[in-house]
Amino acid sequence: MKVHFETERLLIRPLEPSDAEAAFRWCGDPRVNTYMIYPLYHRVEDVRAWLEGRDADDPDNYDEGIVLKATGELIGSGGMRYHRERNAWEIGYNLRADQWGHGYTGEYLTALMDVIRRSRPIEAIDGIFAAENSKSRRVMEKLGMVWVRDTGYEKLDHSETFAAKYYRRNLPQPAELCDICGRIEQTRAGRNPYFVRELETGWVVLGDHQRFEGYTLLLCREHATELSQLAPDFRAAFLRDMALTAEAVESVFRPDKLNYELLGTGRARHMHWHIYPRREGDTPKPGPVWQVPDLNDDRWRPSAEKLAEMREALGQELDRLCGK
Repeated sequence: MKVHFETERLLIRPLEPSDAEAAFRWCGDPRVNTYMIYPLYHRVEDVRAWLEGRDADDPDNYDEGIVLKATGELIGSGGMRYHRERNAWEIGYNLRADQWGHGYTGEYLTALMDVIRRSRPIEAIDGIFAAENSKSRRVMEKLGMVWVRDTGYEKLDHSETFAAKYYRRNLPQPAELCDICGRIEQTRAGRNPYFVRELETGWVVLGDHQRFEGYTLLLCREHATELSQLAPDFRAAFLRDMALTAEAVESVFRPDKLNYELLGTGRARHMHWHIYPRREGDTPKPGPVWQVPDLNDDRWRPSAEKLAEMREALGQELDRLCGK
C-alpha cells in the first residue's frame, strides 16, 4: 500500500523503478544480504525488474522507501505485511550498511504502526530473524517485542537455511474493537465493580451473571488469541495464575467440580479464562454450561451487597494463596 509520511529524520515514500540504482546499494551488498530471504542481486537491471513487478497497492503490504531528510538519499526500504492466519503484521526491512546503528528502522516502523492504525487494527507485530543476527534482535527489542519460540527459514533460492528467532509484541486495542481490552481499561480506571484482584499476568474478575455462583474470569494482560502467541515465561505464569484463581474459587465457593475454558473469539480476540463452579443438577441435563438458555439473563446479576461479599471472600483467599 502506497503511503507518504515523515518522521523526525526520515521521509517515507513509495519505491519506484527509477530507484533501482539507489536500491542496488543494499540489494547488491553481501553485508546487507547475509541474513535476507532474497538472493544477492548482481545487476541493477534485476533490481529494476523487482521494483517493476511489485504490487504497490496491496492493502496488506506496506513496503516503502526510506529517505534521509538531511541528504535526500534513499537509504533503505521495509515495512509491514499482514498475515491473516496469525492475525499479525510481520515486519521486514533493508538498510544500507553505512546507515546501520542510527535507529532509523525503529523510527520508521514505530511511525508506520501509527499510520496503519488510523484505518486498521494492529493487534500484534511479528518478526523473524536469524539467531546470529544481533542487530535485528536489538531492533525488535526496542520495538517492545519479545522472544516467543525458536524457528528457522531458508533463502528463496534454497541456497541457505538459518536457525531463527520468532519475536512478537501483542498490542492492546480500543474498547470499540475488543471487549476484553475495554473491560481491562475500566478495571485500571477503578470503574469495574466486578474486579477482585490483579495478578502478575492479568485481572481476576467475577462474571457479570452468576447463574453458576462463583463464576470467575481471568483476563490476560496480553492482547493475544492463543497461548502460542505468548512468551514462554509469561505463558507459564499465566497458567499458574489460572490455577491459583481456580484454587481460590474452589476454596470459597465449594463446588462439586470446576469447569475451565479459555476463550478468545469474535470481536474480543483476547484470551481469557472462564472458571465455572459446577454443582450436581445445576443444568437440565449433564453437560456444559452453554446449554442453559438464560445463562446471561439479567436476573442472575448479583445485588451490590452480594457482589461485595463475593469479591471480599475471593480476594481474601487470593491474598492468602499469594502469601500476602
